[in-house]
Amino acid sequence: MKRYEIQIRNVVKKDIDQIKDFIVEKNSREHAERYAAELYAEILSLTFLADSIKVTEWKIAKKYSKSKREKVLVTHNKKWSIFFHTYRDKVIIDKILASKLVKE
Repeated sequence: MKRYEIQIRNVVKKDIDQIKDFIVEKNSREHAERYAAELYAEILSLTFLADSIKVTEWKIAKKYSKSKREKVLVTHNKKWSIFFHTYRDKVIIDKILASKLVKE
């Protein structure tokens, strides 16, 4: 099984910070931190899972990446879609979007 290094684009880090800010408004800082940690854990799971996910044909994926081999991981709670592609020994995380906004 191939092991990848994870590279997270700055825009994705900002997305996660915005998600945390939203959760703080509705709940607590601790809850926001836990939620962000779960998102990062999902991203880190791509270290081993990236090859098992099919390349997507979704048009929206092309909006966030110039890669022709964009893939999407839908989080366990199905609320977020994590767009990524692989390049050599790296998984590059391109975008996180609310799954409700993602249309095929």
